[in-house]
Amino acid sequence: MARVRATYRIQLNSGFGLGRVRELVPYLEQLGVSHIYLSPILRARAGSAHGYDVVDPNALNPELGTEAELQELAATLEAASMGAVLDIVPNHMATGAENAYWMDVLKHGRCSRYADWFDIDWGPPRARRPYRIFLPVLGDRLARVLQRGELELAYRDGEFRLEYYDQIFPIDPATVPAVLDAGGSAPATLEEIVSALRSLPPRHGPAARDGAEREAWASAALAELAAHVAASAAAADHIESAIAAFDLEVPGGAKRLRRLLAAQAYRLAYWRRAAREINYRRFFTISHLVALRMEHPAVFRTTHERVLGWVEAGTIDGLRIDHVDGLLDPGEYLERLRAAVTERRGATGDWETPIFVEKILARDERLPDEWPVAGTTGYAFLNEVEDLFIDPAGAERIEASYRTFARREIDFRAVARRGKRLVLDRALGAEVQRLTRHLHEIVSGADGPARRALAEAIIEAMVCLSVYRTYMNPRRPDHRPSDRARLVRALESAGQRGRAPVAALDALRRALLLQEPAGQPESERARRLAFTQRFQQTCGAVAAKGVEDTAFYVHVPLLSRNEVGGEPDADLGDAVGTLHEANRRRAMHWPAAMLGASTHDTKRSADVRARIDVLSEVADEWSDRVRCWHRWNRDHRGQSGQRAVPDRNTEYHYYQTLVGVWPLGGVGADVNVEPVAGSDLFRQRLESYMEKAVREAKQHSNWIEPNVEFEDALRRFVRLTLSPETSGRFLADLEGFVQRVARPGLWNSLARTAVQLTAPGTPDCYQGDELWNFSLVDPDNRRPVDFERRRQALTGLAEAWSTGTEPDRRELARRLAEHPEDGRIKMFVIWRALQTRRSEPDLFGGGDYEPIYATGPAADHVFAFARRHRDRRALTVVPRRVASLVGDGATAPTGPGIWRETELKLPVSLSGVTWKHAFTDATVSTLAAPSPHLPLADVFSELPAAILLAAE
Repeated sequence: MARVRATYRIQLNSGFGLGRVRELVPYLEQLGVSHIYLSPILRARAGSAHGYDVVDPNALNPELGTEAELQELAATLEAASMGAVLDIVPNHMATGAENAYWMDVLKHGRCSRYADWFDIDWGPPRARRPYRIFLPVLGDRLARVLQRGELELAYRDGEFRLEYYDQIFPIDPATVPAVLDAGGSAPATLEEIVSALRSLPPRHGPAARDGAEREAWASAALAELAAHVAASAAAADHIESAIAAFDLEVPGGAKRLRRLLAAQAYRLAYWRRAAREINYRRFFTISHLVALRMEHPAVFRTTHERVLGWVEAGTIDGLRIDHVDGLLDPGEYLERLRAAVTERRGATGDWETPIFVEKILARDERLPDEWPVAGTTGYAFLNEVEDLFIDPAGAERIEASYRTFARREIDFRAVARRGKRLVLDRALGAEVQRLTRHLHEIVSGADGPARRALAEAIIEAMVCLSVYRTYMNPRRPDHRPSDRARLVRALESAGQRGRAPVAALDALRRALLLQEPAGQPESERARRLAFTQRFQQTCGAVAAKGVEDTAFYVHVPLLSRNEVGGEPDADLGDAVGTLHEANRRRAMHWPAAMLGASTHDTKRSADVRARIDVLSEVADEWSDRVRCWHRWNRDHRGQSGQRAVPDRNTEYHYYQTLVGVWPLGGVGADVNVEPVAGSDLFRQRLESYMEKAVREAKQHSNWIEPNVEFEDALRRFVRLTLSPETSGRFLADLEGFVQRVARPGLWNSLARTAVQLTAPGTPDCYQGDELWNFSLVDPDNRRPVDFERRRQALTGLAEAWSTGTEPDRRELARRLAEHPEDGRIKMFVIWRALQTRRSEPDLFGGGDYEPIYATGPAADHVFAFARRHRDRRALTVVPRRVASLVGDGATAPTGPGIWRETELKLPVSLSGVTWKHAFTDATVSTLAAPSPHLPLADVFSELPAAILLAAE
């Protein structure tokens, strides 16, 4: 059983399956990775590019490979002393005909065996009949769809069904007799079958039966019908006649089809109506991803059986839980999962069978201590490290110049509140209505607030909540007072803003905080608890869609701060102290937590963010360039109505994005070896990104109602500004500015990498990130990776290191630093750091953490820490904010010219220690007088990053 040491994320798809992953194992083993980290592999929608749209949790996705290929991969990993971590999706499944569980619910409604699998609002428990499932799948209003004949009745594979282009909808077997009756008198051979179907129990009401019994009854009758149709020409002819009777051209056909539709357990509707009327919980706002009720033990058992079988067999060695905050009770789910893993695999720890959770934490929030997990997937670390490389004063100047240029006086918190409110009012309107109905049932009375007032209170409380969600649950010993305090503050803030009536906020407070009147029956208490849990569950979607997918595209002074889990307005004054404290806390409480830099969900790769960080060090020059570019490109702007396109905010966003992704030296050196910057591929990437950015911002366009005129004008602007024929002056100036910030950005990225690979936790490398990777949000970050290029680079580096002496290795490091653009320096740092981790698993896996500080002229440009485990010790030392140190932007921050008289102050316990440099093999000695210290000119003599291991 491999102990997790470092993971490597791989995005699987039909063009890159398990067999291709197996081919990578020797390369990843040589790199120093301990575990591959796979995107979801359960059966997903046909052609899925990511695997998060699972349709069968008990089957391997055939587009990715076979069970035999998965076992071969596991055997190859075991032979290399490696393992596999698997991304699983407990929150939701994809809808559609490929999902047999969902189709059964559409067929049988509330009495389906799987009705409780999905988080469907069936209406009040005492209602005469349950709500029908609202399916927003039509491209127009139902009447128009029917008028055009786009919805048809068909008989295929032994069953009647409705077809809408490539979508399929089953019909309730109890309505089949009505279909057959439309064909006239049925042959005698069918009468008995029709009679059996007529006596089928209804989906609801007093005569309803157990779902399994109804399904068995219906299946037997339909199977017999299929057999008769196959054997009897008369029966087949009758089926054709029956279907023809529902044709629009036949008198009464439209009426029959409408009547048939009305009798189903679902309602087909125009997709634009989803936001207000959908009655099942979705993954955020994606209607084809329906949420699961994972709180039900039976749902957990069935959906996890295949994955747990792989865990038991040793095929999978760890799990990553997608969107844990979408679950009703994440803590309960994780306890159940850990217990199941322990039962199948034995009592292993976080290092042997880790469970990582995708959890977004606010700056002042802590992962619940009681969760039985190894830690999060590392977004908190990602943002803490980012702040190291941003100049606080420069960031303030950029904020000021951005507001002036974009003519925006609003601060980020106000933008975030607006984004949340917008999402709640539109995309999540149905969730608000559902919560409002539940709250109204709890507080209803003669003096109770009206529904509209309660809805306003719910919206404002969610808008003012400072975290993704809370975990109130007084039935459990892990009930957290801090969550109650957060809810109280949110309600108080909502009250101060005056958008919701005081009486409604008071009613919401009593319900949310479970302040029950004395003598309240248990059923009423359960209703209040259910409301609180539903409220909390919804908050995560509000934060994700309102902040990360709205506000982060609206407020854009420094895009490197607009990352998943980021807080763009957080104080930067003590970034060093903040990261030290967070690392210390991880070492104590979550030593196996994942440490991310780039992921499949990040808005920009780590290398793009590292370059954008440099803008804070050249803030005035950046602001000047933006103003110049705005003037030079004025003739390229178009119109949308009376508005210029792009508007100033979008134009600012575009220029910053261009600077971030501009290929090194004007030619590609990123994950795909991009051609020249003016190529069609580069332009298409920028056009696609900007289209997504303006739709996410929801200021001038959006996903539901795209503003075609605005988007066309924006694409034209991108095309013209990237054309040498129309924008030669701009492109030359842009190229010159990028050259000014590009290398400092590389040094930032190199420093981040060294910190990530040695700080407390489990470092994760995203596919292709071993070389420079200038990619944007998905799908841009899921482009194919040139692994052969990476193999060759690693082979060459390993050979040069293994055959060289210490002077040769120092020269290798120096040459890499002189020519960093080819990316080999990044791979070299990753490779050497992972080899060091492999040689010292206890030191880096469980060692203590101690901040180290510098003195001297450049002390503020250094970040360092020590790791200790028994008698083993290591130092990590990196430069930060180096643009002001190197001046011209081209010089590497190495040698005495930059670091003269700047030293690391070491604790007395490190006196006399001799260190071995992991990147140069050089010996660096601790100087004793006047106190233990290391000259940084020695530490950064060849390469601007250092991992020093105490010599034995």
